Amino acid sequence: MRHLLSATGALSAVLALSSIAGAQSVFIPVGAQTLEGPSSTGYPWNRNASAIRVQYLYDSTIFTTQGIATPIRIVGARWRANAAATTTTWAGTTYSNVTIGLSTAAVNYAAPSTTFASNRGADYTTVHSGSVTVAPGSGNGTGIPAPWFVTVNFGTPFIYDPTSGNDFLSEFAFPAGSWSGGSTTALDCFTTNSLTSRIYDLNGGNTTGTTQQNVGITTELIYTPVAGLYPNFTATPASGPSPLNVQFTDTTFTSDPGGVTSWAWDLDGDTIVDSNAQNPAFTYNTCGRYNVSLTVTDASNPQASTTKNQFITVDPQLLVTANFSVASTGPLSRQFTDTSVGSPSVWSWDFDGDNIPDSALQNPSFTYAAAGTYTVTLNASNACGAGTVSRQIVVIANDDCVGALPIVNGTNGPFSSVGASSSGSFTCGGATDSDVWFSYTPTCNVQAVFSTCQTNPSFDTKISVRSGACGAQTELTCNDDAGAGCGVSTLLSRTTAVAMTGGQTYYIAVGGFNGASGTFLLDVVATATGAGSFTTVSPGCGGTGLAATGNPNIGGSATFTMAPVQGLPLINLGIIPLGIPICAGGCVLGATLDATFPGATFGGAIPCDPLLIGATVYTQGIDIGAAGGCAAGDPIVLTLSDTIRTVIG
Repeated sequence: MRHLLSATGALSAVLALSSIAGAQSVFIPVGAQTLEGPSSTGYPWNRNASAIRVQYLYDSTIFTTQGIATPIRIVGARWRANAAATTTTWAGTTYSNVTIGLSTAAVNYAAPSTTFASNRGADYTTVHSGSVTVAPGSGNGTGIPAPWFVTVNFGTPFIYDPTSGNDFLSEFAFPAGSWSGGSTTALDCFTTNSLTSRIYDLNGGNTTGTTQQNVGITTELIYTPVAGLYPNFTATPASGPSPLNVQFTDTTFTSDPGGVTSWAWDLDGDTIVDSNAQNPAFTYNTCGRYNVSLTVTDASNPQASTTKNQFITVDPQLLVTANFSVASTGPLSRQFTDTSVGSPSVWSWDFDGDNIPDSALQNPSFTYAAAGTYTVTLNASNACGAGTVSRQIVVIANDDCVGALPIVNGTNGPFSSVGASSSGSFTCGGATDSDVWFSYTPTCNVQAVFSTCQTNPSFDTKISVRSGACGAQTELTCNDDAGAGCGVSTLLSRTTAVAMTGGQTYYIAVGGFNGASGTFLLDVVATATGAGSFTTVSPGCGGTGLAATGNPNIGGSATFTMAPVQGLPLINLGIIPLGIPICAGGCVLGATLDATFPGATFGGAIPCDPLLIGATVYTQGIDIGAAGGCAAGDPIVLTLSDTIRTVIG
């Protein structure tokens, strides 16, 4: 049902975009409409819990060679999943705190700057600020384009004129922890001759990044031809210390040949007109963030207005941008840490989304009554103003070592790691974990193997096995991809065998490659260890054989099978060896007749009792009435197998 609802939502978004009067679309890079790109990338919609800031610069000829010969008003966009390497499914997810910006590029796409701001044109516009949903879906296989899995309707349209010869820039950013859980997948990407480049920062907050040529994500831009009155403006500088003198420049587009005839500016967000000049200047004397509004008129179109919220920043070093991190400190307990910038002095936390403050501490802890998904809101403020941030967190009982769930031999689960935090101590499978924890206490000494091989549909799991108490552990083994070891998927995990001591508790963390998460099964296969042995100590007669199989150690099992059988089979267990001939046929009674069981097979589990270590048992098969051993005239007609001595380890 979740998949169906998410897919329906994505379809609704596409229909909403396409229903805009005169809406058309253009695909970038050229050919992306029907062709699958030769590569893939995780930037931006496959970052999971990690941050990102990435710019893509596209050559203006991508637009003009597809017949766009006038300015266009871009109202939305879609992005396509990668299909080349997968026909598996992804559950979908939501990223909060996403900012998408568009501009006419200030540089040529072939020569991007490592400084993000230097690539932006003066008309840079935030077209979306808020959440972005990745719809669930599945790939179509190599060579077949995958579904469009992200659709965004821009709250503020952007006007771009490719005929100017200036290139096009799109920018995406969100902080770490914006991911709500679930799962996503890589984006389709064009490389060779794509006429694109990108700059990216994987910390999300740096002003500079790494540049790459010929890397462009497959994008469908929804646009309408430009006709009408579209107010817009720029400001220089938009941020700085007080008093801040700002020069505003009108960049309004109008299709009226007479141009704009009047301007009304509210430059400090108090709803009072501060200037009617086309390009006014204004001085800000007090710290804060200011909304700026422009209302314009022309001779043929309705009056139009635009507002850019928090557009001017005065004394940015004093202003609060709220943010926080969260760590698990127990099964349902969380430690919240204020990471806001701007030196806040007052904090208000709502941990459970009921709009009632729960704490005024800077770095509070909180224990939830039950596992679940909760909206956490922090309002942090100082004398210059306040900042607010809200984020969903998933509270999982075994999100940390101290809340580890006990598991037993065999198949355990299903379990889910969706929304789990990261321990950050795996030595395999990337920098983040999104792990959940389990405890395992063998009753005997064993070699134990842990795997997610039965998980289906699979996500990219990894397993870490540790000894020691929580907080002071040693990793014994770590596996990301088992390859052929699982036999079903290279993404699943199977550890090497780990020697474990009976009665000691070990911890198993199950996470995902680079923070992937999903639902999984966890198998435990434990093999008893010790110095147990099977040894043949006296010969049989008449051709009857006895085979011993199994693991003759405490916690293991042993099975004895007699063959061939001609008459009435019995299996004898004795604790004292004899080796006494009982007839002329050469049959030797190997041990005392302490316990005799009917049938050709006898076996069972060996109790995990250390007192049994070193115990010795003798086993012999008896086939009453069988020819070849003790014959007629002897006390009884029978054959005897070899006698096997079992020493329990």
